[in-house]
Parts: sequence; C-alpha cells; structure tokens
Amino acid sequence: MIAGASSEAWRRASVAMPLPEDVARAIEAFGAEFPALLREPEGLTREAVDFEALRPLVEWVRSELDAGPGFAAVALGSLGLAYARLAFGLIGVMLAPPIDRYGFHYAVADTGQSYEEKAIPISMTRASTGLHTDSSARDCVPGTVALLCERPSSDGGESLIADAFSACRWIRDNRPEVDEILQRSFVRKIVTPGLDKGLDSLRRNRFPIVRWGPEFEFRYMRYWIVEGQKELGQPLSTAELGAFDLLDETLMRPEFLTTFRLEAGDMLFVNNTHLAHGRTAYGEVPAGGRLLWRMWLDERAAGGVGYKPERTGLSWAP
Repeated sequence: MIAGASSEAWRRASVAMPLPEDVARAIEAFGAEFPALLREPEGLTREAVDFEALRPLVEWVRSELDAGPGFAAVALGSLGLAYARLAFGLIGVMLAPPIDRYGFHYAVADTGQSYEEKAIPISMTRASTGLHTDSSARDCVPGTVALLCERPSSDGGESLIADAFSACRWIRDNRPEVDEILQRSFVRKIVTPGLDKGLDSLRRNRFPIVRWGPEFEFRYMRYWIVEGQKELGQPLSTAELGAFDLLDETLMRPEFLTTFRLEAGDMLFVNNTHLAHGRTAYGEVPAGGRLLWRMWLDERAAGGVGYKPERTGLSWAP
C-alpha cells in the first residue's frame, strides 16, 4: 500500500534523485553504440531493453511507485538532450510496456488551442489541468505516467501530486454519501485521436471514479466527465457536482498535496491509479516554448520486458 501523504517518504520523494555518474556514462556508451536508437528512441517499443546499469535505478523507481509514496523524480543532470530522451525510454520500457495511443513519446506542449473550444487533451494548452488521472478511455488504463522535462516554463507550470488514496479514504470515513457517488459509473467524453466519438462509443465509455476492491483504483478527469454526461443528455445532478467539489477540495488539502517544479532534465514517474497529478497554468515561456515528453506505461500488459538481441541484431552488455 502506498504511504500516506503526511509520511516522510512523501516529502522525500519531492526531491529528484540524481542519476549516478557511472549510469550516465553507460547510457552515453549505449547511444554511441546504437545511434539509431539515439536518434529514434521510439525503437525501444519494439524490443524492450534490459539495461543492467539502469536496473538498480529502475527497481528503486518501481518500489517508490508500488510501495512508497507513489511517485519518483530523477534528475538526469549533465546528459545531453538526445541521451536524456534515450535514458527516459530505457527506464520506461524496463518498468512496463509503453502504451502507444499518443505515440511512444508524446509532446506535452502548448498548441495555442483551447480545450473548451475543441475536444483536445488539456496537455495541449497552457491551462491548469486540475488534479486528475491520465486517460479518459475505459479500456486504456496507464498504471504509470512518466514525464521528462526538456524545457520548463519561466512562469508557472509547477507540478502537483495528490494522494488520492488517502483523500478518498478520508471521504469514505467522513462523508460516506459522497463516497457512494464517487463509486458510480460516469461517462467520459472521448478525446483520444483516432477513436470513434459517436454516441454508442460514449455510452460504453463509462466507469467509476473510485473502486475500493479488491485493489483500490482512482480514475478522475472532471472536465471530461461533465462534458461527457452533458453530451449524452444526462448532465450531472446537484449532488454529483457537490461530490466532485468535495473531492477537488480534499485532494488540494495540504496533508494530501505536494507541489514542486520540474527543471530541464528531470524525470517524473507517477502511479496513475493511486495518485492524482496536475500542473498550474503557465504563461511566459522560454525560446521554443515549454516542452515535456510523456509516456504511458501498462503494468497490466502480459509478457516481459527482457532484452532480445537475437531479434534486433544488437549486442550490448554494459
């Protein structure tokens, strides 16, 4: 079970773990040996890599996600941009198979559009995302959301992480009538590119915000629930909107929330079914604009992530 937000582990996890120097050098050697993967780390989705030099770090990240505070930050330090993306991909595929609905590395950047005017992911805007979990599709459940910061904003864009498990447990203990509402199934508006967005698909895209057993699962994106229910002709009731208000307020309570800033070269891994995450709005940005790269990882997928050089022609033993 993930530790509560008030624990020392939660506070400690807000500080990025520096990438060991010997691991950085091993990644650089790997990139030099296989420049195609350095140019296009998306190739790692076809053959997952078991990179011995990274294994202790990957095991630490996994323990933080599963049995610690539920998130882990890693600072890549002096690694160049291409090597940072390679390291990000290596760690990702060693943790779990990537989900490619938005591609292997999805650019989290402002496109100048508004999610209120067009059904696009809020990540494509400068707006505050609010506390949420990723993926509004019923059959797509990223267990881990991974982010790599390439260019931070100079005004806003701070990361928010909330202990959804502890917040929902507080609601269950103190406001059981709200807990009952959060366990109801709600539709979500379909925004994933390439998916059918008709009414039949919308009706099927229904699932609870909170599941308590046999394992806790939290899936919440308020805006797309509100819009989806409205599009279906079943707008949320006053009681349901009030329950969402209480959930939002509880997630933002200081004992359940931590805030920090990702700098260039920082990676963040977040448990996407026990925690909620988000970011503040941002305005002024550096040359080129604020840019993060995102991976969705699927711990539920069958099969391993062992490296198979015989299938790729690669041979590497760090």
